[in-house]
Amino acid sequence: MNRFLWCAAVASAVMAPGLRAQRLDATTIPREVVEEVTQLYDAANTTRADGAYTIKAGETVGDLVVLRGPLLVEGRATGKVIVINGNIEFRPGGEVGGDLLVIGGSIIGNENNQVRGSIRTYSARMSYERDGDRVRWSERAEDPWWRRRDRWQNRGWGDLRLVSARTYNRVEGLPIQFGPAFGREFDWGRVSVDALGIIRSANSFEWTPANIGHTAKAELRFGRTDGVRLGARHFDVVESVEPWQLSDAEAGLAAFFLHRDFRDFYNRHGGSLSASVFTRRHLEIGGSWSHVRWGARTANDPWTPFRDTDRWRANPDMDDARLHLLQGFLKVDTRSDDRQPTTGWYLNGEYEYGNGTISRYAPTTAGVRLPTVGGATTYDRVFVDLRRYNRVAPGAQLNFRVVAGGWLSGDELPMQRRFALGGPGTLPGYDFRLAGLTNGVDRLQCSDVAGTSGPVPVGSPGECERMALAQVEFRGDLGLDPFGILDEDREWRRRGWGRGAQWVVFADAGRGWLVGPDDGGRTFAKSKMPKLSTFQTDIGLGLVLDDLGLYLAKPLNQPDAPVNFFIRLRPRF
Repeated sequence: MNRFLWCAAVASAVMAPGLRAQRLDATTIPREVVEEVTQLYDAANTTRADGAYTIKAGETVGDLVVLRGPLLVEGRATGKVIVINGNIEFRPGGEVGGDLLVIGGSIIGNENNQVRGSIRTYSARMSYERDGDRVRWSERAEDPWWRRRDRWQNRGWGDLRLVSARTYNRVEGLPIQFGPAFGREFDWGRVSVDALGIIRSANSFEWTPANIGHTAKAELRFGRTDGVRLGARHFDVVESVEPWQLSDAEAGLAAFFLHRDFRDFYNRHGGSLSASVFTRRHLEIGGSWSHVRWGARTANDPWTPFRDTDRWRANPDMDDARLHLLQGFLKVDTRSDDRQPTTGWYLNGEYEYGNGTISRYAPTTAGVRLPTVGGATTYDRVFVDLRRYNRVAPGAQLNFRVVAGGWLSGDELPMQRRFALGGPGTLPGYDFRLAGLTNGVDRLQCSDVAGTSGPVPVGSPGECERMALAQVEFRGDLGLDPFGILDEDREWRRRGWGRGAQWVVFADAGRGWLVGPDDGGRTFAKSKMPKLSTFQTDIGLGLVLDDLGLYLAKPLNQPDAPVNFFIRLRPRF
């Protein structure tokens, strides 16, 4: 059973008001509407889809019926469109030339009056049964029990989450969340509440304090495309350091299949209050206040199907602290697609002010921070991730990314807020957590100066107080479609498969450093940045087959180092 669970884990709606729009909060579907759906679905020229469906930009379809959805409209439907038990989302340029009927779902977008005919929406979901290729419709607005999960997602009903797995890792193994979750949509917004317990598999699901956690959250949202979010949360979770380098899925799969964990972890217990403002123009700005207790976690020995007898890298020791955190963030996302963008901007900016007490400092490499037993601490820190995607020709892209972050003022940063570079998520030409030494100075994790500082702490933690990283890549289509058979399944295509093959050429440059008396090596004054000539650099190339990327990278600062091979399941950035 445990292995089954492990393998299983790895493997808002808005409608613009208008005279033609009718929203009908009925508990049943009128008979004439059921007949209308039946006639259109059975018509010979109707396009029918079950699951996610996309009318791509430049594509034209006639009459269309989509079951479950969601339906994404980037192109044009010239006839009538019916969406049953799912949402429809309009992108700029998307258009429905006929009438639109949405049953058991909502309309997202449509701010530019993109529907030429009448608009009707029914809040009740529509029941139906399959009989081979035929569908038998019902006037009853109810679903079998196995569809209640979708009902909660799309219309805001209660739900009981029996199993919800998070990222597989060497500290928790497979963390499983379970418990009730409730949500309800109103004309003015949405209310959602969930209370989930967490049990971890690393010690065979033993009922011990180290194996048990929880997360409870409540959120109130005013508005749909433009509005305000207010939230509160209480938690006892295992959190990762620097989660921005790799996605949760990639980090979890690497741990499970390769027996390599590219993250470090600590325990985070406390509560938070948050507020944010969001707009339809892909902008969100907000902040939060938290009272937290941080603590160290140790690596366990969770089972993996390969290399199970190998030892895991130790989880680095972290500071024990009680802190009040004031955090602010700004997000701007104009990308054409969040998984495979071709054009647009992405900006994620974060600021954190921390004030409290560190009761125990984790060991560090000599010279990384002043020796102390414990005491009051105050610091502030910033993190910025800026990306630009450019379509320079049909089938070709030139993309840029700059990531920077670090200490601004106050006391030295806690270990939970320090940085390290190197590995598949940042500088893939350099091995993960192996010293990037140039002239005896580690410029990637700041944890060792050859011959002077002594041993690196257990687990090779990231110890840099500041870092900067720049990435550039050029992508081009190969005109191949290795998984083209999946194009016939619209849901697979919506999930990202069936896009074809690309070649990629890339280069990266980055380094980390400490803040203090300037020694010209790994420590620089707070108003000074290291020279660009001191940055570690690599180059590489890759072959991308739909979501699967196969890459080779070579470090330029270490001519004798071998070429690194790595795999990504999403674009590098």
